[in-house]
Order: sequence, then structure tokens, then C-alpha cells
Amino acid sequence: MKKIIIVVFLLFNICTSAIYAGFNYQIDLLSFDPLHKEYFADRTRADSSLNYLFYIEGFPDRVLQDKFINNDVNDNQILVWEFDEVVKENGKMVNIKIGETLSLLRNTIEFDSPFSPISFDLSAQGVISEFLKGGFDDMFGYDGNYFYGASFKIGDFLSMRVGRHHYCTHYGDQVFKRVQRVYENNPSYDDFWITYKYVRMDDVAFGLSIEPTSNVRIYGELLYPPKNIKVLRPYMFAPNWVKVNDITVNPDYPDSYNARIVNVGFEISYPIFRNLGNTTIGYDLHLYEEGKVIYNHVSGGTYYFNDNASWEREHDLRIAQEISNVVSLECNYHNGRSPYNNFFFQHTEIFSIGLRVNPKTTVQLYN
Repeated sequence: MKKIIIVVFLLFNICTSAIYAGFNYQIDLLSFDPLHKEYFADRTRADSSLNYLFYIEGFPDRVLQDKFINNDVNDNQILVWEFDEVVKENGKMVNIKIGETLSLLRNTIEFDSPFSPISFDLSAQGVISEFLKGGFDDMFGYDGNYFYGASFKIGDFLSMRVGRHHYCTHYGDQVFKRVQRVYENNPSYDDFWITYKYVRMDDVAFGLSIEPTSNVRIYGELLYPPKNIKVLRPYMFAPNWVKVNDITVNPDYPDSYNARIVNVGFEISYPIFRNLGNTTIGYDLHLYEEGKVIYNHVSGGTYYFNDNASWEREHDLRIAQEISNVVSLECNYHNGRSPYNNFFFQHTEIFSIGLRVNPKTTVQLYN
């Protein structure tokens, strides 16, 4: 994947260098305004923001892990660690995100055509998403996401990206303390992995975005694990070709199952309040093939694959109002998986409100 991206990038530069005299050619060293923009209503969006989460349903009250210990499948068992008390915190949590999408070495050619301009760049995206108690005094955990690859744009109506996407999630002190208080005198506590986390390392990502008008955007993206993926946890979600130390984790899963994730959505922006900037509304639908893996997250037990089960669905509806060139006030309704990935098994319904900072600076190298 890396070699393909580099070769295409070099060929593009060679071709443009040979013909740019008849066109308007520009190269930007760095830009915070990416060719393939973040998906507005996607909960995993790379941004810098502060959001207050009001849980309607699904505030974390237990931890789940599959029991693949010491390279032993253990009959597809799962473990559930319930907290020592139901910690509602009035149903509140704080989400702090620090992240951005960078456009690197962007090449742009302008010419007399409806398809102008054509742009190509190297793209890097990363975000750390922290989840804290409503009083800002303790952390449930944090997720880390990043993407690296290339993006391409034709005119003002079509963009795409291809590359590798990674995410992993980590427990915080709030989880460790609550689990430990219950199980510190129980020998089975040794089975609770201090380093256990939800991980998808280096999925292949392909995204496509279409803007039929200047105010409307439609997009879709596919994530799927390549055959050489290093880690995919929880192991119960891994396809039958994933091995851990040469041990096949789920040999009974069908070949058709590939743990894919699809998200699609739309965005509509319009300057309703012209002195403030755009008002944007967007909807994002995530579909997880992992919904075909059936497990009991209430009392523990075993998990199994059901090819007739539906993909798991997740919905986000977001509205935002720009209050300056770089700051937006946003509200979001979430229905689906926990926005903190280690609690993937808990269905959540959340309303949130917060602020997002979105710089758009570009450093030009040549024009």
C-alpha cells in the first residue's frame, strides 16, 4: 500500500512538472483544509473539540472481554466484570478530542474545464479522544485513531481517499478502580487484562465523497482488515484467517465474514445567519459486520457466529453553527455503540453539546 501511494504520487508530480507551463500549477507544503474533508456527523471524526455527553441509556457499568488467554481459545468464553456500584454521575460524561487532518505536498492543476481543478496529496489524520467523569476528575479511558494515505479531488464535486486506518482504545483509572474493588480478593481477577483493549490495527480504508451542489455532500467509506493485519481485538470479532501465534482464533467462522465496517452519510450547509457563518446538519450511519457475532454481555458465557444476523447499526445526527472562522457550536444525538470503543457491547443513546475548533491554514510552497 505504501509503495503504491508513493509511486502514484511521484508519477503525478512528474506529469504535472512536464505540462504545468500551459496550466496554473500550485503545490502546498501543508494545509489544515484537507481535500477529502472529515465526515461531519461521524463520531470518530478527527477534530479538536470539547463535548458534554448526557446519557439517556447505556452509561458504562461493566467491562467485557473475550477469554483468549495464554493462546488458549477456552471454548469461545467471554468474561464480564461488573462495577461495584452503578455509577451514573447523573448520566454525564465529558469527551475531549485533540486531532486534525493534514494535507501534505498538495499538487493542484487549474485549467479551462468543468473538471478543474484537479488535486492530489498525501494525507495524515490523527485524534486522541478522552472520556472523563462529568466532574472532569477521573478518566474512563481514551481512544486513538489515525489514518495515513493519499487523497484525490476533481473539481469541487468529487473527492476520495485510500490508505490505512488504525484505532485502539484503552481503559482509564475510573475503570481499573471500580473493577479492582470487586475482584481484588478474587483469584479470577488475574484474568482481567490490564493491557486489554479494543484494537483494529491498520485496516484498509477507501472513502468517496460527492458534492452535487456547494451546499450538499454525500459520502461513504469502507474499512476492512487486510490478510496481513497485525491485531484485531476483541478476538471474537476476528475473521477465520486471523491467527495469534499461529493459532486460528475462530476456525468455525465462514469465509464470507471479514469484519468490515461501512459508514455512509450526508451533510447540508447553508449560511442561515450570515453574520455567523454556515449552519450545518448531517447524518452518519455506521454498519458493523461484527453484528453477526452473537454474545451475552449481561451474564457472560460464550459467543458464536450467526450468518443470518444483521450487521450492527449506529446512528448520529449532528447540527452545528459556525460562530467564527474556526469555532463551531455543535449538538449531536447518538444511538448505537458506545462512543468509547471499549464499551462496544453497550447500546447507548446520548445527547451531547460542545465546541469544535477547526483551523483552515495553508502553507503554500509554489504557485
